[in-house]
Amino acid sequence: KSCLLFADRCPLIVDKDMTIHNLSRTLIDAESRHLSEGFIITESGHYLGYGTGQDLVREITQMQIEAARYANPLTLLPGNVPIDEHMQRLLHAGMPFVVCHCDLDSFKPLNDRYGYQRGDDMLLLTARVLAGACDDATDFIGHVGGDDFILLMQSADWEGRIQRALMEFDQAALGLFDIGDREANGFQGVDRQGNPVAFPLTTLSVGAVIIDPGTHHQHKEVAMRAAEAKKQAKRMRGSVCFVERRALPAAHP
Repeated sequence: KSCLLFADRCPLIVDKDMTIHNLSRTLIDAESRHLSEGFIITESGHYLGYGTGQDLVREITQMQIEAARYANPLTLLPGNVPIDEHMQRLLHAGMPFVVCHCDLDSFKPLNDRYGYQRGDDMLLLTARVLAGACDDATDFIGHVGGDDFILLMQSADWEGRIQRALMEFDQAALGLFDIGDREANGFQGVDRQGNPVAFPLTTLSVGAVIIDPGTHHQHKEVAMRAAEAKKQAKRMRGSVCFVERRALPAAHP
């Protein structure tokens, strides 16, 4: 008998570049039989391999274990290792993306005035706002440590998302200050030398760098450029996003 009598004439076909998140959504939305029968993986329309629902569950479990291992204990966001790995995958795949280095201004003075619990509340607020700015299907958020966060964004409207996040942060952060400090738009503290200083309310600075395919090979290079962009943002007043738009030539292997 012809093998077509036993073949699946409507198999589930996915491209090898589909993310695990999108693959999960595709399997959930597809017929339940594909979880057990599996799916075909292609590259540029050509057969590459075969996967099953069990393979997907195994991969997701491993990713969750890795994420928990390197997660920030406060925000539970991915830490340095997952950030570096995700950035390196994007570079290796030749995918364009935007790296955003986000940092709080006047964060240490906030801790000194209100205590570490209020500081933790500010970090959790920042994590929530930045995570809300990300598209789950295309963007990535990580917590480097302290008050530094990294976004790796592929969403087409990334700049609008960042601007909306800055406005949301400014509104929500006011609730973490006493009414007197809100009315004064700042608070009194001391600098590192012990001198009295008037500090502004905590704001959020974002340094963004547009990464074109082939311009970088190592995640360390990208991280350094993002750190420089963040320094530029912190020189500006208030919650701002500084975008480094320099076009770099393609890097040599």
